[in-house]
Amino acid sequence: MPTARPRPDSRARILAGALERFTAYGYRRTALEDIAQAAGLSRASVYVHFRNKEDVFRALARQLHTEGLAAAESAAAADGPLAVRLRALFTAKLTPVATLARTSPHAAELLDENDRVAGDVAAEFRKRLVRVLARLVAAAIAAGEVDPARVGLSARGAAELIVDGVKGIEIASAAAAATPAQLTRRVGQLVDLVVAGLALPAPIPHGRRA
Repeated sequence: MPTARPRPDSRARILAGALERFTAYGYRRTALEDIAQAAGLSRASVYVHFRNKEDVFRALARQLHTEGLAAAESAAAADGPLAVRLRALFTAKLTPVATLARTSPHAAELLDENDRVAGDVAAEFRKRLVRVLARLVAAAIAAGEVDPARVGLSARGAAELIVDGVKGIEIASAAAAATPAQLTRRVGQLVDLVVAGLALPAPIPHGRRA
């Protein structure tokens, strides 16, 4: 007897249900049965797509990271000074995190589980995000806007420093249940600080040299 094919929208429904239940109850208190119920499917239907709860979480993490990277790349394509483009990039990328921190009491736990269960997914996303930022910094160097070499950094090194700094703010904000406005402000302050530190010195006006 032929095996029934899964409905094409079943996977999306499972991931949506997983996001709902993980947000409401956290990773540890959510069972596969809870996810199936939220998706309006049987547990057997979930097993057609995923082996276990960890597999569902990894797929959800990959989906959210992919969406975040797409938003970041779109923001990075806009015109403007480096600080403005970085602010826009991280605002787009961190909006889902800010929403999670505001709406779920389990935000810090979910970020911890993301590193534990889907650490390789997060690491790959970090590499791709660093590449996006490195291109932005390289363009700012070419335009004479910044010079990371002044502090011993390459364009990639500066990008890694910014990404890791923002990650620290992201973790702290989730633990403190910060609002989106608070998260955005903190990230903006970090961006301004780093860009100011990488900026070329302002030229001395004519006639004012010692």
